[in-house]
Amino acid sequence: MGLIQTRLEPELFQRRWEPARVCSPVQVDEARAALQMRFLVLAPRRIDALRAALLAAPGDEVARREMQRMGHQLHGTAATVGFGDLGLLGGVVERAAAASPYGDEPHARAASAVELIGEYLSRARSELAPISLADDPRFVTLLAVAR
Repeated sequence: MGLIQTRLEPELFQRRWEPARVCSPVQVDEARAALQMRFLVLAPRRIDALRAALLAAPGDEVARREMQRMGHQLHGTAATVGFGDLGLLGGVVERAAAASPYGDEPHARAASAVELIGEYLSRARSELAPISLADDPRFVTLLAVAR
């Protein structure tokens, strides 16, 4: 800290810094569970908005970009809170919406992913936990085609 800062904010200069507090594994699990619940509570609005953008996307560039943005958000947020398969489906939507040209095939892929996202969220809400889609052939096909 420079001389000017020490004169303007002497309490910062004199304060001792303490090491960061480390959370226990139980606290991390509890925090993750709370984030998952919040995510699942907000999910119906997200999927409704994603479906609306999907319907408008073929003829509306703004809707397609919005669908891409929502897929991107879902990709990152879902994976962060522990819904990895859902995050992968968000990535499928994002990549399909970004396809150039955006035609029937990318739209069909996005529609399939959005439908599977709706099913995933419905199951996850009923079980209140992450689920696995690894054995669902639609999921496997969507991921294989999207890469």
